[in-house]
Amino acid sequence: MKTISILHVDGDRSFSESFSAALFEESDRFSIRSEQRVSDAVDHLTDSLERIDCIVSEYDLPETTGLDFLSAVRDEHPELPFILFTGTERDSIASEAISEGVTDYVRKGDDEQYTLLANRLEGFVEQYRSRSRRDQVCHALEAATEGIGLLDERGRYVYLNDAYAELYDYDRDDLVGTHWERLYPEDEADRFHEEILPILERDGTWSGHSLGKRATGETFSEELSLTKLSTDGHVCVVRDVSRRLERERQFETLATTLQGMVYRCRNEPSWPMETVHGNIEEFLGYTAAGLASQQPSWGELIHPDDRETVWRSIQDALAASERFELTYRVIDSDGDIKWVIERGCGVYDQNGSVEAVEGLVTDITDRKRREEELEWKTQAIDEAPLGIVMSDPNQGDNPITYVNDRFSELTGYSKDEVRGRNCRFLQGPLTDEEPIQQIRDAIATEESIGVDLLNYRKEKIPFWNHVQITPITDDDGTLTHFVGFQNDITSRVEHERRIEILNRMLLHNIRNNLNILLGYLSILAERLPTETELIADVRAPIDRLIESSEKARQIESRLESASFQPERLNLEQLLEKALAHGWEIDGNAEIRSDVDPDCCVLASESVAVALRELIENAVKYTTEAQPTVTVTTDTKTVDFPQQDETRDAVVIHIDDTNTTISDLDRTRLLGNEESAVHHGSGLGLWIVHWIVTMSGGLITHTPREPRGNRISVTLLRPE
Repeated sequence: MKTISILHVDGDRSFSESFSAALFEESDRFSIRSEQRVSDAVDHLTDSLERIDCIVSEYDLPETTGLDFLSAVRDEHPELPFILFTGTERDSIASEAISEGVTDYVRKGDDEQYTLLANRLEGFVEQYRSRSRRDQVCHALEAATEGIGLLDERGRYVYLNDAYAELYDYDRDDLVGTHWERLYPEDEADRFHEEILPILERDGTWSGHSLGKRATGETFSEELSLTKLSTDGHVCVVRDVSRRLERERQFETLATTLQGMVYRCRNEPSWPMETVHGNIEEFLGYTAAGLASQQPSWGELIHPDDRETVWRSIQDALAASERFELTYRVIDSDGDIKWVIERGCGVYDQNGSVEAVEGLVTDITDRKRREEELEWKTQAIDEAPLGIVMSDPNQGDNPITYVNDRFSELTGYSKDEVRGRNCRFLQGPLTDEEPIQQIRDAIATEESIGVDLLNYRKEKIPFWNHVQITPITDDDGTLTHFVGFQNDITSRVEHERRIEILNRMLLHNIRNNLNILLGYLSILAERLPTETELIADVRAPIDRLIESSEKARQIESRLESASFQPERLNLEQLLEKALAHGWEIDGNAEIRSDVDPDCCVLASESVAVALRELIENAVKYTTEAQPTVTVTTDTKTVDFPQQDETRDAVVIHIDDTNTTISDLDRTRLLGNEESAVHHGSGLGLWIVHWIVTMSGGLITHTPREPRGNRISVTLLRPE
């Protein structure tokens, strides 16, 4: 069993020696360091490499008091158990100790004092260590760049990390307690109810893609993993796959404040108080004088469902002449429920009859809620649908100290086979050195990193692993652990590579074969001069396919590094960039632009590609010898359905005098439904629609009289 290290501070050296001997008789787990002076004790806490699990201190100390010592300790160690073990019998000391944040108050000289103290010490230290372990799990969950949320059986959020809330552009306080349907369009919510949730209920897990909705009304593609919990809720892990933006943030753990009261009361069901001391008004909203005069009585404050349990538990302890400790609920002056822990004992007369009950009631509401939240988080990280490990960089070779079930399922290694090893054991002969070096550099500089890595399962089967590593620090900023998130992306990588190969084949192989066919047609035209019309009919679709291939290549080149992150752009410069792009516009064409040089829009630079495509089409499909295209702008207030709001906007009009575009081209341009036969042709117009809408804009078409088209691109105006 792990040793409990105690720092004992008492000015009486002989008592310290007897204290150590007596406590060691109670348990050989205790390791006791004794000091007579507070200054020496503080130095030991500050300078010693030894971990102190608990402090036991006398009240009356040389040159100071135990409460002054307690105050100094709480400044640096707010959670460290501190027990006031004193022979001083003033009631006011207990009250002051509660206000200062003492963990417990034990009087010297009580029967079985060392047995009581030993039990208390072991209990407090186990709670302290448990909280520390849970805090590590909490930090790990908060450090995740994946969005992780917990939902109850009603589908309402009980917890979510910052990454989850930020993904939808909310503060997480705005989402806790709300239903998940708030984050999805109506059609997508229907799909969850009809398809996804029945699978989750049947299989316990579901993974796939869905369509999320941000606070602005904007929709985005997300990758979602759901895992049902034994508590009837479920864990949700979500990632934005439309932009692949990774977010992370750590938050500070909220410390609970010890509040409560010290009391003496009669042993009656209403618990009439004889004396009351402590921070009662802040704790319950009642005064000490009010409780002492039974206005109200303590029995009235105990939750109705707990009154019988409290009475029975205390009576059983009093009958056995034992101390009692129990947790229950009380109701404050506002009608709110609070959790308390009560520790006490009976006061007996010479005949052994109970004369009174004395004890300490401590407010643990915040601690209770925190423990419940930590239990949720612990369960979430244990049952999360992605592999999670924690390592200790303060030990040699940064060994793994924690691993969840999913990591074992993912890699084939049991938890016992993983703990104590460095994560590099997953690497193999084909693992690329570059991401490995990136990981080493990030660990050396204590920074977060995410890389795609070829790892190997226990059976030596390779798989693609998206690894995210984040450092965890304590309140002082000192590195304590690294947390690693492992996600099998083998299917995604293979899918992307297949698309890359298919794209290369379409743009290269098919294009080459079409050029060969054109060569054969030229030979046939020479040999069959009478079949010019037939040969022209065959040549036309080949020319269109080559043209579409070239168009796709050009657009791919322009969008290769395109970003849809909106920024403030000068419209005149954006048009200049559009007209400067690669392919040639007919030299006879006249492009007229009447744009305010100070006009700006809120959009991505990729909009230049869309404007170029519209201008080129206006020139390309004209029947005039010297075509004219006019670009003008308006500023107006426009309804944006995607954002579900009305905003100031800049409307860019591109006018031509061509024949009115066909219904099919309008369909491509405006993004309406296409038939299976026509879908995919008119690539340029489809790209225009896609770029404009992805940039948060709108696009419309209006026929001009007596002839021509007006295509209007509406973009947000910077505030």
